[in-house]
Amino acid sequence: MTDFAIRLATPEDRKEIFNVHRHSVLNLCSEQYTEEQINMWLDGRDQDMYLPAIERGELWVAVSDRTILGFVEVEGNEVTKLFVSGAAAGSGVGKALMVKVIGHIRKNGKTRIYLEATTTARDFYRKLGFVETGTGTFSQGGAAVSLEIVKMELL
Repeated sequence: MTDFAIRLATPEDRKEIFNVHRHSVLNLCSEQYTEEQINMWLDGRDQDMYLPAIERGELWVAVSDRTILGFVEVEGNEVTKLFVSGAAAGSGVGKALMVKVIGHIRKNGKTRIYLEATTTARDFYRKLGFVETGTGTFSQGGAAVSLEIVKMELL
């Protein structure tokens, strides 16, 4: 993997962020989730969904040669999204993005950091020191299908 830099996202990044999000879900989550679950997960999403976090200054991207490899979004002391393109998976991009936001959250005086992980990402977060605090499901738009999630916390 080539070197990459982490920077705050801009509104102009949102189309590429959306593409990374879709690529990550489609390529990295297909072993744990069915096609029906993945379709529900991605249904109704668009590139403008990232604007509120971009405007708050709480969405970072990892960039190499002007290509976005991954992104992370937070709201307060919760990590709400972390996605890495399938091509960049396992290259350290996800870990670097998490180190960035953990520092950001702690700098703002928060000691506990929360997230809801997919079963795909559970072990990744465990390696970063997160512990499981419960389980749940995610669905959207009144869908009959849902995804299993793991609630996690870093002290």
